[in-house]
This record gives sequence, C-alpha cells and structure tokens, in this order.
Amino acid sequence: MRVWQPLSDKIMHRLIEFIKRIYIVMLFVLIEGAALWYYATATPYNESKILARTTAVGGAVSSTVNDVRNFMSLPEENSKLTKRVAYLEEELERRDIALAELMPGDVDAPIIDSIDSKFCYHPVRVVSMTTNRNRNYIVVDRGTEAGIRENMGVITPNKELVGKVVSCSENYAVVMPLLNTLFKIGGRLVANGYVCSVYWEATSRYRVTGVELSLYAKPEQGMVINAESEQLPTDVVIGTIESTTINASQTAYSVDVELAADMQCLSNLLIVENRDQSELETLLNSVEK
Repeated sequence: MRVWQPLSDKIMHRLIEFIKRIYIVMLFVLIEGAALWYYATATPYNESKILARTTAVGGAVSSTVNDVRNFMSLPEENSKLTKRVAYLEEELERRDIALAELMPGDVDAPIIDSIDSKFCYHPVRVVSMTTNRNRNYIVVDRGTEAGIRENMGVITPNKELVGKVVSCSENYAVVMPLLNTLFKIGGRLVANGYVCSVYWEATSRYRVTGVELSLYAKPEQGMVINAESEQLPTDVVIGTIESTTINASQTAYSVDVELAADMQCLSNLLIVENRDQSELETLLNSVEK
C-alpha cells in the first residue's frame, strides 16, 4: 500500500499538469463546437446548406474509395472478361458455320456439323515473359490438365497473334511469341488474299518482316496481314504493312509489318485449340514421310 500510494499520487499529479497545459485548447474546441452547432441549427437555410456540403464531401470520399476498390479488382475483372471473350468466340464460330449451311455456295460441298465449332478457346494468364532477347518466351498458367497442347496458337482477346505453344507441363505452358527468331508463320493479305512468310529479324519489338510476297500483290502501307495457319481462325491479325521493298532479283516483295499486339504488355491471352489438330498432324506426318 505504501508503494502504490506515491505512484498513484504521481500519476494524478501528471494528469492535472497535462490538463492545465491543454485546458485552453479544450475549452476553445468545446466553445467552437457549440458555436458551429448553434450556427448549423439556427435556421433551416443553414441546415440545408451544411447538409448539402456534407453530402457532397461524403459522396466524394465514397467515390474515391470505390475508385480504389475498382482499381484493385481490375486483374480479376480482366480474367472474367477474357473467359467471356473465349465463350463468345466459340459462339461466333458456331454461328458462322450455321450460316454457311443455310446459304451453301455449292450443293455438293460437304456439310460441317453446326453443333460443334472447329475451334475452342482456353483463357490463360501470363506468369512471366521476356522481350529483350533474340529468343523470347512467355509462361502461362494453364497446361495439359486444362487441355493445352504443343503447337496450339496463342492470341489476345482482340484476336491479335501472339505466338504458339511449344512446351507444356501439367499446370503451365511455354509460348514462343512473334518476338523470337525461331518463330515463323504464314501471312495473308486481307485485301487480295496473297500469302507470304512472316518472321522476326530481332531489330524492333514492334514489327516483323514478311517475305516472298508476290509482285502481283501490290502491297501498300496500311494493308492488314492475317495469320495463315491451320491452327488459327482466318481472322487473327498479325499487323499492318508499314513499308515495302522489292528483293534484289525483282521477283517478290518484302514488307515491314507493324504488330497488332503490344508484345510488351500481355496479361490475359487465349490459347486456340483446333479440334482437328490430331488428324491434321497425322496427315502432315504421313506426307513428310
């Protein structure tokens, strides 16, 4: 008791000293608060003005909080949108096939089953990627367990060509993008149907080169080149022609193609599965033998 009594007196003494130091401030705050309350409730006009101001401030704060919350949820929303794009692309494939059946150009032409589309799309997210090497690669978060296989095409949700799958594990896949000197693919001019071979010369991250384009193609700046591959739909875009030159033997054009996809800003992608892939590979292997 003798020990605690001096300690208690000491605490009370410090508390009193503290109150003495700030009592003027506390008194000012109390009087100011009372004055503001009286001003706010003195007339209906004052009440309405203050209510309007506080509502505006509250709305601004709430809007800011919602903006931050929405920004933090963008990756999840992008993933949902990519899945939705994959579903809609398959629906479009089914619709196009159904329309082709209803308006056939040739009565003897084979009929494709409209219940099932030739292509299906697997939404994936980029885990890691490089763009500063001659042989760049992209790792995505789906593998054989999700039905991903080698040689499947890879595109953006806007149907811009990214590359192709070159290796798979159970839960991941490695994509060889356009920005890889080993990557080659066929291209077709949308304007007139002429084909060329497209590859990357490792001179720019924004453009690739198209070669062996026929002189009759008459390529011009701004013409669109789509991917020409059995693994991809016909409307997948590689890019647009930026410049043209004729080779030394005056037999074909070479073109610089500005890429449609921003290869340095990839997050949500679609892996394209051709349901006839196994049949095509068997057929091509038999021809090569």
